[in-house]
Amino acid sequence: MRYGALAVAGLLLCGVAGLYADEGKPNLSGSWKLAPGQSETGQGRNDLSLLIDEKGDNIHVKETRGPDSKDDVSEFTCTTLGKECAMQDGGDKATVLVYYNGPLLVILKTHGRKGSVVEKQRLSLSPAGDALTMEVMCLEPESKTEKLTFAKAQ
Repeated sequence: MRYGALAVAGLLLCGVAGLYADEGKPNLSGSWKLAPGQSETGQGRNDLSLLIDEKGDNIHVKETRGPDSKDDVSEFTCTTLGKECAMQDGGDKATVLVYYNGPLLVILKTHGRKGSVVEKQRLSLSPAGDALTMEVMCLEPESKTEKLTFAKAQ
């Protein structure tokens, strides 16, 4: 009886894992421009742009702001397997850890003096693939969550 219950539990776990594998991760690649009217943003984010390039388990993200998106804010290339990578955060160095949680891309950034600021971003793609939502949570020091909506640039 005990072995039968273990076998059933194992099959259920395999089935749940199979659901996530079949769902697949979204393709976030492209150029994205912040839609300020659809976003709950803090100050200084109204002209934010993202350039995302995903190839297999690797991702390159460049976040810019300013006229014609020429002012770099941050940039990194990393795997989506949860391994820590170096990144540029403006003129400062920082670290980033990137992984998928189902259809959500999770980005953990640590920057500032002695890793004093920890920020968590969760990115999700709209069903039509034309909008990207980014929840930005500052975990240390704690602050209000921002919800940014980006439109795919043509």
